[in-house]
Amino acid sequence: MMRNTCPYGAPNARDLCGRTLYLVDIENMVGSSAPTRSEVAQVERRICAAVQPCAGDHTVVAASHHNALAMSLGWTGTAQRKWRSGIDGADLALLEAVADIPWIAERYRRVVIASGDHTFTFAVASLRAAGVEVIVIRPDIGFSSALRRAAGPNVVSLGSRLPANVVNLFTHTKDAA
Repeated sequence: MMRNTCPYGAPNARDLCGRTLYLVDIENMVGSSAPTRSEVAQVERRICAAVQPCAGDHTVVAASHHNALAMSLGWTGTAQRKWRSGIDGADLALLEAVADIPWIAERYRRVVIASGDHTFTFAVASLRAAGVEVIVIRPDIGFSSALRRAAGPNVVSLGSRLPANVVNLFTHTKDAA
């Protein structure tokens, strides 16, 4: 029989020792610099379906201060909501949440980053070097090649918002890098 090595005495390693920290760049995941409340809610549902958060996990959702209301009202789950001004405001707010890599490594087994921005490349590499499993959820539009390389095989795609039998004649691309 394998002993549970969780220092908290949790019967399931996923309860505390296996918990996950989710970092969500909501504008990047929606694919818009002005997401609506319903778009935020839709992205939340898609993220939860892709990675299935558990009790005890923590979530930090960030956006520009211009989108703070849509983010705050659209994201219905328990989360710390952050907003910041500037071009990379949301990214910087999320990077603050993982600035102390040893502290994160002591408390979380896994970090899930929902963004396609290259800004997270160093954080992904640093977390992985500290022994933290890192999963990157890529947005539908725009995914940095540097972030893809840093994440390695741990990339989750949310897939298209359109059913497979629908042809989108009005494609739009966004450069995330």
